[in-house]
Amino acid sequence: MSLSDDIYNYGFDYPGNYNDDYDYDDYDESDDYDRNYPASDVRTDDRKSYENGSRHFQRYGTYAHGRDLLAELASQREAGELIDVVVTVQRRRFPCHRAVLASTPYFKAMFSSKLSERKSRAIRLRGINANSFSKILDFLYTGEICIYEDDVQDILQAAHMLLFDKITEYCRKFIQDNHCLSNCLGVMQLADRYGFSELEKEARNQAVSNFSEIVQNEEFLTISKQTLLVLLTNENLPVTSEDDVVSSAIRWLDHDPNGRKTALVNILQTIHLSCVRVKVLEGLETHPVVRQSAECLATITAAKEEHLNGTKELQASAQEFMTKSRPRLGISDDLAILVGGWDADTMLENDRHEASTQPTPMQRIICVDTDTRQCYHITDLPTPVAGYMSVTCAERRLYVTGGSILPVLGEGPQTVTAPCRQAFQYDIVTDTWMALTDMPAGRAGHQSVVVDEKLFLVGGDVEETSKMFIDCYDLEKDGVNEVIEMINSYKVEEDSKIVIVQEYIPLPSPVFGYSFLEVKKSSIMWYCKDFTKVENEKDWT
Repeated sequence: MSLSDDIYNYGFDYPGNYNDDYDYDDYDESDDYDRNYPASDVRTDDRKSYENGSRHFQRYGTYAHGRDLLAELASQREAGELIDVVVTVQRRRFPCHRAVLASTPYFKAMFSSKLSERKSRAIRLRGINANSFSKILDFLYTGEICIYEDDVQDILQAAHMLLFDKITEYCRKFIQDNHCLSNCLGVMQLADRYGFSELEKEARNQAVSNFSEIVQNEEFLTISKQTLLVLLTNENLPVTSEDDVVSSAIRWLDHDPNGRKTALVNILQTIHLSCVRVKVLEGLETHPVVRQSAECLATITAAKEEHLNGTKELQASAQEFMTKSRPRLGISDDLAILVGGWDADTMLENDRHEASTQPTPMQRIICVDTDTRQCYHITDLPTPVAGYMSVTCAERRLYVTGGSILPVLGEGPQTVTAPCRQAFQYDIVTDTWMALTDMPAGRAGHQSVVVDEKLFLVGGDVEETSKMFIDCYDLEKDGVNEVIEMINSYKVEEDSKIVIVQEYIPLPSPVFGYSFLEVKKSSIMWYCKDFTKVENEKDWT
């Protein structure tokens, strides 16, 4: 843990630094007095007479009285006078007074017990730092302690062992005031070790909120297994993909593979393996530590097979580990698919130069990941039809139907093509197209949906007819039936509103005439392949 270079001086002789949090007795600076104890130091108000003839005197300034008593004891200790015990820590001897030590719960219990140390004039302490004990002992005699960045952990350890709550609190305050992003992992572990629950929560929240940054720090490699699991089990990790979580966990594991290999089982339980790409899972299968554990290897292989087979049936031996079947709260399962369309920049150029050049067809299927705000090229269309198509999804396949070869460009005479009758099925995992039976009539700008393994097409511009009907594909038999039935309609109330909660994701180039489909990543086997990023307009068209 790394803290700032601040120094904290806690003590009774530190004017202006008293706080009720540390149980200081309030006092007035006027309580200071002549150390020769003049007669005027006794106030008349403090003199009380009793019936038995006795009189009670109270010294003016009780705080100053206690301070002078400490000063006298410290002077005796320095001079080696009236010393009755020697404490040894790391071969360093500390002559002192048993009565002063007994002001702490640890030594009071020691001197009040039947242990040999009760009457011994020599005591040896183990498990603490000599310099830290020296500071604590000085505090007992002076009421002051200076805490530095370099020794706060040692002082805290010693104070905790000696049950010195006041100094423990000083250390907590020092750490809280100096913790930052660069040391939040160390603070998180330290606070958990000593029961500083609020500080631990504060540091943990900071670590979770900045997870992508802190995992790059060297401090991340030194955290304990328990601290790592606390981070990885948090559903609010702000990562763009579960692959990032896997990468961070493996980086931690590789820092000490032999000493940490037993933690792998617990790590896998925190990772949403069903949201990890197949390529990453294959990398895990070959990792030396994974290959040493048949249990872990079976878990990862089962997750990979789930992706490739498009099924959620898992091997029984790995079933208990596959509890993370959905993305973390910070990761969306949604994808936007754009099919076809034309480059709108061509239209703008035509308007400027009064030309009639046909816009550039896109001829592609593009996917937009809302988490990474990145566009990906899925595949090219197998047809010259460029836009006004309909697209829908079922299991791991896309169904693209109808459309038009040329766009409709405003008003006036122009080349018009009839709506297309073609229909295609695209398997995302195998990256293959299959032509379906042509539709009975061409359609463009229509809608489609798959229900009970049947593909329904409705609406749009229909070739050579004014009749309203629905086409239905039986996907099992690859046949088309014309269906004429009542269509249920749903009215949106006037006061209903659509709220946009996501920022706009800019496309490399403006496009029109495209088909849009919102799908779930899991439904199109998103994690099975690595798609090509669309970085610029050249990649787009």
